[in-house]
Amino acid sequence: MIQLSSRSREFSLRKCLTALLLTVILLIAVPESLYTVPAEAATAPTWAVIIGTNLGGNAARLKNYKNVVVDVQYYYPNEIKRLKAGGRKVYSYMSIGSLETYRPYYKRFKKYTLGRYDNWDNERWMDVSKKPWQNFIVDELVASVRRKGCDGLWLDNTDVYYEYHRESIYKGLLNIISRIHSKNIPIYINGGDEFVTRLINSGKGRLINGVFQEEVITSIKSYSGNRFGRQTKSDRNYFEAYLRKVKRAGLNAAVLEYTKSAAMRREIIAFCNKNKYSYYISSDVHLK
Repeated sequence: MIQLSSRSREFSLRKCLTALLLTVILLIAVPESLYTVPAEAATAPTWAVIIGTNLGGNAARLKNYKNVVVDVQYYYPNEIKRLKAGGRKVYSYMSIGSLETYRPYYKRFKKYTLGRYDNWDNERWMDVSKKPWQNFIVDELVASVRRKGCDGLWLDNTDVYYEYHRESIYKGLLNIISRIHSKNIPIYINGGDEFVTRLINSGKGRLINGVFQEEVITSIKSYSGNRFGRQTKSDRNYFEAYLRKVKRAGLNAAVLEYTKSAAMRREIIAFCNKNKYSYYISSDVHLK
């Protein structure tokens, strides 16, 4: 073993302290955006669904996520590029079955709305059977977010088929999704269990890549108060059977849960690990 003299040890210590100080200075001085995302971002099984706030190009919150869902309509291409650092996939949130009053195209399509959306005052159900709406979604909205660099779509509110159970509504949704699929764009559907079940039963399940199901284990008790609880046994049993059907059809299955409880988080993660489901757990009903 090599023995260092006291002078050598003192010199070595000074070198270490100097190096440490320089490292701290560099960490403070160099902008966060210049760092690459940790390797676990490319292998983590979970998703991030953050549509209630704009991340800009800040990927700091996403370091443990392989996929992220954001509202790409409100992002710049360079921001999407930064979010994709480290191999992460960016999916664009897009509501095809409803229309929010704050969207810049609300007045253009207001005439096709069907009714108010419970718990969301600024949202209306859409008559998806209308060709102008279908064409707008596929030819304008989808084209726009793809130009910005998103990897796929996270489609919401196909539950319009549950709310307005008409053949024309089903066919309208089917037309939108079929046209998107023909462009080789990955599609995940949030909710919409009745629509997806019919899609699978009719042999058209492979038009989509997978589904997200909200509130399988947890339940939103107050939208305005941001309070959560446990899902009823009957609803949980129904959603679990639905997710098993999705998996048997060869599709990916994921859950979107809401809780502020650490114990409930552990229960959700254990459930998902056991069933090989992806998941995202939010403590905010607005998914901020």
